[in-house]
Amino acid sequence: MNNVYGLSMGKSYPEEQLRRLRKKRRMNILKSAILFTFAMLGEIFILNHFSGGLKIGFNIPFLAVLLLLLLALIFFALMLHYFKPSKDERKFSMGVEGEKLFRKYLDKLRGYKFYSLPLPHGGDIDALLISNKGIFAFEVKNYSGIVECEGDEWKRIKIGKGGGKYEGHVGKPSEEAKRHALDLQNYLNTKGFDVIVYPVVVITHSESILRCERCSVRVIKPQELRILLNKKNELTDKECKNIYKEISKLI
Repeated sequence: MNNVYGLSMGKSYPEEQLRRLRKKRRMNILKSAILFTFAMLGEIFILNHFSGGLKIGFNIPFLAVLLLLLLALIFFALMLHYFKPSKDERKFSMGVEGEKLFRKYLDKLRGYKFYSLPLPHGGDIDALLISNKGIFAFEVKNYSGIVECEGDEWKRIKIGKGGGKYEGHVGKPSEEAKRHALDLQNYLNTKGFDVIVYPVVVITHSESILRCERCSVRVIKPQELRILLNKKNELTDKECKNIYKEISKLI
């Protein structure tokens, strides 16, 4: 079996959201820059037009100059504000970084791989591995801090720059992983493949601390991939190839 992988036609959800947010931010910067330019040009025009007779006081030309100056400052401040990525943009950027990091580890393994694989009933699998050891559906999260899971209940404790601890946002990636794996498994079963798709949650952040021994699914770091595959063979090379061809139809 070749060490190959397949790619879905579209981008992953974090990539799509990051692209959308960055495009929106670029448009906001452009709009602010255009409005700032018009405000400055208007101010220059008025100053040139009344260069010999513009008086400070309660008169229309002077008030117009003040208004345009105020608008110019506002648009300039907005332009500077939009240069800084938003909280959502930073969050999705971390997600994309996590997926790219995991891909480097997964691509070293023998088997067929899919990334951002669309599912029959909506949603997608972040990464899928078809190998002699079985079929694994990976839900990739780039969580930092202390990550805890018991059953399907997740908790995340982040550590601030000053050493203080606070609870960070975390969903239920184990439920998501199981739902996606089951969707693909049911699809393969209807196509005549009597196989199990194993759900796995991968935490990619290098500084994360995992306390997930009691989670309903396997929770690993990318470095533990080979340990995950340290088991008896379940599929032959021919079965892997046929499954790969069938799943390729979803793309």
